[in-house]
Amino acid sequence: MPLEPMGVDDVYRIILDRIGAGDYARGSRLPSCRRLAGELGSNPSTVDRAVRRLAEMGLVRTVPRTGTYVATVGTPVVDSRGEIGDEIRRVLRRAWRSGVPLEEIRALIADAVDELEVAPRIAFVECNRRDLQHMHSLVRRESGFEMQPVLLADAWGRTLDDEFDIVTTPVFHLNDLSDVVSDFDNVVEITFVASQSALRQLVNLRHARRLVVAAPTARGVSWMAAVVGQYFSGPIEHFHIGVDDSSRLEGVDVVVVNNAARLPDGWEGRIPNVVPIEWELDPRFATSFKERIGARLARRRKAVS
Repeated sequence: MPLEPMGVDDVYRIILDRIGAGDYARGSRLPSCRRLAGELGSNPSTVDRAVRRLAEMGLVRTVPRTGTYVATVGTPVVDSRGEIGDEIRRVLRRAWRSGVPLEEIRALIADAVDELEVAPRIAFVECNRRDLQHMHSLVRRESGFEMQPVLLADAWGRTLDDEFDIVTTPVFHLNDLSDVVSDFDNVVEITFVASQSALRQLVNLRHARRLVVAAPTARGVSWMAAVVGQYFSGPIEHFHIGVDDSSRLEGVDVVVVNNAARLPDGWEGRIPNVVPIEWELDPRFATSFKERIGARLARRRKAVS
């Protein structure tokens, strides 16, 4: 089933995250709305609305006939309490301007709070900010569950299954949760696969002389190598970004890299062919995820009672 186009909130979050991570540096020009729409699976008008919201917050500025530029950096991925309050007020003002009586607005708020009190608390854990935002949006949109995105580095020292009813994570990060959950019965792994466009590129790599897979973690390198090995029969070299000496990339003609990662400075322009891997949900995800969440919740509630 094809995914629905990303909404304003999804696009806003992704751009906000990229600004916070420094992918869009201070003073740099954002890609055009049309380009961002194609990249994110949205449409230009939706991206334009998300950019206007960022402009209202003072994070970007638009120069007529020139483009939109980043005005600040270091914005957190998770909304501050004040920003959440502002968002709630915007929704309430829109309802009031639309003619919804105050009594109905109060009833809607009460119903929403009641739903929150009985809704399962679900965390989605990923190791890097870019994939956290991208994957979280995919899972939330496809499953219909509201989830709290949690960066793996921010989970150290915590016990996530004490804070949440269910902890979800990509299957390749299961082992990374061993120090932050107490009971893996409260964990639901999610299978992500390489996008179809990336797979088509991998098939065309059969004549590569030297192929390297690169990722910022050793586990990520191994996972990438396993994916590439299904489509490339030759030897696969490993490169641990931030650890291995960049001179190992000398003479390499193809590098396959996680789309959220960056090669050492200057090397992307020196490698003849860089293949970024974007992750998509396994097509079987929707049919099993809700059942698995329900089963975990039932088991947990039975244990508590």
